[in-house]
Amino acid sequence: MIKTGRKRDKSLLEAALFLAAKPLQRKELAKIIGAKSHRYQYVEELLSDLADELSAAERGIELQQIEKSYFLQVKEEYLDAVAYLAPYQDISRPVLRTLAMIACNSPITQSEIVRARGNKCYKHVEQLLNRNLIRAEKHGRTLMLHVTEEFLRYFGLQNINELQFSEMEKE
Repeated sequence: MIKTGRKRDKSLLEAALFLAAKPLQRKELAKIIGAKSHRYQYVEELLSDLADELSAAERGIELQQIEKSYFLQVKEEYLDAVAYLAPYQDISRPVLRTLAMIACNSPITQSEIVRARGNKCYKHVEQLLNRNLIRAEKHGRTLMLHVTEEFLRYFGLQNINELQFSEMEKE
């Protein structure tokens, strides 16, 4: 039996957030359920209801928000048990090391990465750009590399500052 009204709309939002490859904004969610742009309050109410339902201890996922975008993610307590199922498991260790260097030093130039890790990093950077985990901008004769919102979402971070390590943690 197909749901109607508010239940249907909330279910549609949940399905969209589950399938989306990136966080979705209210505007996109409103369009999915057929709500007019002036009905953002309605979308926010549905998202709040969904967040409340997903916050129950027996649920394995939760609704998260970064700025004005929403996404579903696995709750931290279940992540270790299911992380191997996630996309990007096919990223090789050397590419992950390059990504870690970019993330911990973001922004960083490609030439700095190559000096530290070697010429193979050109291919690593290309792979990471294709997966939208980093972005690049021209910086003289090299590229300035930054992590993306997709990187933050994938690793369950709200912002890049969560990666900054204190002096004690570095030792």
